[in-house]
Amino acid sequence: MPTLLQICFVIVTIAVVAIAIATIRVMQQFRKTSEEFSSMTREARQWMDQLRAVTNDAGDIVSSFREVAPRLRRVMDRFEAIGERTAVLSDAVLREVEVPVRTAVAVARGVRFGAQQFVERLTKRFAGRSSSNGGMNYE
Repeated sequence: MPTLLQICFVIVTIAVVAIAIATIRVMQQFRKTSEEFSSMTREARQWMDQLRAVTNDAGDIVSSFREVAPRLRRVMDRFEAIGERTAVLSDAVLREVEVPVRTAVAVARGVRFGAQQFVERLTKRFAGRSSSNGGMNYE
């Protein structure tokens, strides 16, 4: 065989080996990538299952709130009615009690002031007099 042909065979053989090595490496990378992709897919499925569970729980909570909301509204309406009745009752009590109490306080103040004035005038009247017969000596 001529030398040139042998050199070409060696070059072609080296090229085929290099292509085979490159193909093997690409296949290994492809296998690693597919394994990572399948593990990511498994994790995504787990997340989806968890998301479904959370969504179901949220749906249960919402339905529970729907059941409880009318009851809460009735309780709130009752509290509102009780509050209004209490305000009306306290207003009526204040109107009925306040006027007589204010009148009684005014009367007590008036009596006290009148008594004070009376006592002051009496003390001035008796304090201004001397104990003698008006300053005249009848001996």
